[in-house]
Amino acid sequence: MIKFYRNLAVAALLMAIVTACIVYLGYKKSQLEVSLFPARDQGLMWKTALEPEQPKGKTQLLLKNEVGNIEYDFFLDPEPRFTYIHYSMAFIDAVQSSLQVDLTRYQTVSFKVMCDPKNVLLFVLFSFDDKVTDLNNLVTRRVSSTAFSCTQNWNRVAIELDDLETPQWWLSKYGFEYSEKGYQLNKTMGFAWANSLQSPSNTLSNVKISEIQLLGSEPRYIYGAGALAVCTWILFLVWQLRRYTAALTAEIRARVKDDQPLMAYKKLLIEPQKDKEKEALLRYMANEYTNHDLSLETASTSLNINRNKINDILKEELGLTFIAYLNKLRLTEAARLLTENANANVSEIAYAVGYNNVPYFNKLFKQEYGCTPKTFKTLYQTKEPL
Repeated sequence: MIKFYRNLAVAALLMAIVTACIVYLGYKKSQLEVSLFPARDQGLMWKTALEPEQPKGKTQLLLKNEVGNIEYDFFLDPEPRFTYIHYSMAFIDAVQSSLQVDLTRYQTVSFKVMCDPKNVLLFVLFSFDDKVTDLNNLVTRRVSSTAFSCTQNWNRVAIELDDLETPQWWLSKYGFEYSEKGYQLNKTMGFAWANSLQSPSNTLSNVKISEIQLLGSEPRYIYGAGALAVCTWILFLVWQLRRYTAALTAEIRARVKDDQPLMAYKKLLIEPQKDKEKEALLRYMANEYTNHDLSLETASTSLNINRNKINDILKEELGLTFIAYLNKLRLTEAARLLTENANANVSEIAYAVGYNNVPYFNKLFKQEYGCTPKTFKTLYQTKEPL
């Protein structure tokens, strides 16, 4: 069984590695990552849109670069009527100049941004609104946004797509209640980076944006990997259980074979010992081991041999103490009876070999053979393992 347990440990380690790989691959597969810029995913095509396209008052936006980084300068007129600018990407395809994209699989939009001077900008999501959006008039797109800080150093910003809010000015403009701030991610029309009320006016501001990504997850891949891992472990455990049964059966047969010389009926055939005390002791135990009352004390009294001398004789002859040898005789005989009688009753056998206490007999038997008497009988009567 030592070899079995050693192989089991190795197999379990390999299974743990395989399971970890399955779970890892499932996790990686579940992680969705789409690049919008500078690399562009072919499934999400977009075009640039600027607001304002031409200066309004002093307010203007100048696109400087779209290679590696999106870079633009803007200037906000201090006059409140002209204080809105944005750089946006509008989703399109080869046919339509305005496209509604389903982004429900994605949870986050991530990008790097740098501003000079320090600024507070808005990330804006444009979506189709069933009540007011006119595809021929993009101004009617629903606007949902959130603010983020922007400094003179590159910073990574991650925004939860379901954590945006439709501003009150848009709701009021189209007659919505202020509580109707929801939007449809499955009808997303584009993104934008816009100024906020805290953006500096009457100041030339520079913005750089890069590494725009959509991030999400597909839980079904994780669930699938988990289910596959569980099924793999179930099959592994079933396989190992069969191997354990085969190994235990083989060991039981080997133990029974090795213990045959110690059986009482075999011991009586040992040639007479030259040492009379040794001969008397071995014959006495061979005849009396089934006696429920047999003990070291009764043996010493019956044989007129000192208790210590009895133990010394048995240790010299068999390497066992009196109690150990007595249990060995009884358990070996019990094993023989179990192997020879398919209808053997465990309680009857325990009593027949000298035990009054069946649970105690079961405990000793399991310590000796690695399984209960009932299991021993079942395994021994199976076919020889291949």
